[in-house]
Amino acid sequence: MNKDSEITSFSPTSPTVKKVASALILLGNIGFWSQLLLGIVSLMMLLFSTPLLGSNSKTSGNENLALFCATVGVLTLALSIFFFFRRYISIGKSLKKARSGGERPNKKFTIRLIRLGLTSNLVGMLISIIGAEAFAGLLFQKASLIPTGSTTLFQPSQLINSVEIMALLANVHTIFSHYAGITLGLILLERINR
Repeated sequence: MNKDSEITSFSPTSPTVKKVASALILLGNIGFWSQLLLGIVSLMMLLFSTPLLGSNSKTSGNENLALFCATVGVLTLALSIFFFFRRYISIGKSLKKARSGGERPNKKFTIRLIRLGLTSNLVGMLISIIGAEAFAGLLFQKASLIPTGSTTLFQPSQLINSVEIMALLANVHTIFSHYAGITLGLILLERINR
């Protein structure tokens, strides 16, 4: 895609353009900071729990799938954070700074960019949900093997531990972060299409 297809000349004094620019900047900042904070929490939980889960010699295929999905979910979250920070905010600023007869991003390009960000969030959310389901299935499997009211001793690998719950929470935080990105992206699309 060349630079000419991304820009077009319009009157920058239009109130609609000013509203769209303000929405892109405001919602871009909200999306960036909310996804960044939730993403950092998810990443820290995942970085802490992955080596401890991987050190278990009886790592199952479901656990490996869950860890893989959690990692990919956080990576797609990083892509979404990039869209909010680098693209949406910069487009909003360029719309605000456009002079009469100057060049600025056109509506079609901006909508396509927001849709690409939404797709990133949807894919990341789907992958994170698969990871969370895998972790929840592992926790349920372990819990169902423990007899109710039993005073029998179990091996530590048979019990649910806090690291497994932390990995599940990392996925839940990632899902919530992708949800925030989807919500803000849909609001942006609605504002642009008015």
